[in-house]
Amino acid sequence: MDGLVLELQRDALNKMASVADLLRKAFVVSKKLQIVEMETWIRNELYGYENVETTIPDYRKIRGEVKVFNPYRGWQPLNMGSSKIAELLSTRHIGQPVSELDSLVNEHQQNILQVPFAQETKNQIMNLMKVPLEPSLLVPQTEIVGILDTIRNEILNWSLDLESRGILGDGMSFTKEEKMAASKITYQVTNNIQNMNNSQFQQDSAGATQTLTICNENSSNIKEFIKHFYEVKDSLDLDDLAKRELCTEVKTVELQLESPKPKQSIISESIKSIRSILEGVTGSIVATGLLALL
Repeated sequence: MDGLVLELQRDALNKMASVADLLRKAFVVSKKLQIVEMETWIRNELYGYENVETTIPDYRKIRGEVKVFNPYRGWQPLNMGSSKIAELLSTRHIGQPVSELDSLVNEHQQNILQVPFAQETKNQIMNLMKVPLEPSLLVPQTEIVGILDTIRNEILNWSLDLESRGILGDGMSFTKEEKMAASKITYQVTNNIQNMNNSQFQQDSAGATQTLTICNENSSNIKEFIKHFYEVKDSLDLDDLAKRELCTEVKTVELQLESPKPKQSIISESIKSIRSILEGVTGSIVATGLLALL
């Protein structure tokens, strides 16, 4: 009887074996060898990623086309009026459990899959339409297949690495020597599997909170936000007082970033005020796009 590691390799090479079943077997291996890094990743894949902002890896980013359903003409492209907003809504990270992704591929034979927006996002888009039609993100099936293949490849590479180190297992067990060898290795899932760092976009994440620390990279991002703000500020549905306050806070941030010694506290407080004002502009795709950049 082969050990778990060789079984894992066979299942990874077998296209008929579901990725969910493959992950469950990999979870047993990681648990028995006490490899916490792999165990955490596998658990997220099996049960889904709860924190959209910080944990969904980049290989789970999908791209599609935003369309609306016309009962007479079927799916029609939606003109967002802004390339930045169109890009924002046409790409997203999906955190569903692998079993759901497996079902999407196996139970839907069409080449295009429908990925609905969260209700709040959907309402914001529909509020801007003269004739409100339900929007959705239409994604090629290959996007989901690519996610599943990445996971399958990662488990195969991991199992091959274990074998190269003499860690095979005997049936369902591992020796003390194998466990000791596994404990001396620092496991890091490949560059395909990495967290989204410095992300300030909270699409479809309820109850999330954000913090911001200014560094060179964030400074560039904020400058991009300021540039886009001046391009679209006249399109924001704000009264004169709120718009003046918003412009003042943006100008404050701009001046601080130009200073030789920018004050972190002033920038942070101004950004909080900017965010608060923009979040109050309900039903505005322009405001949603600005918040995403911020």
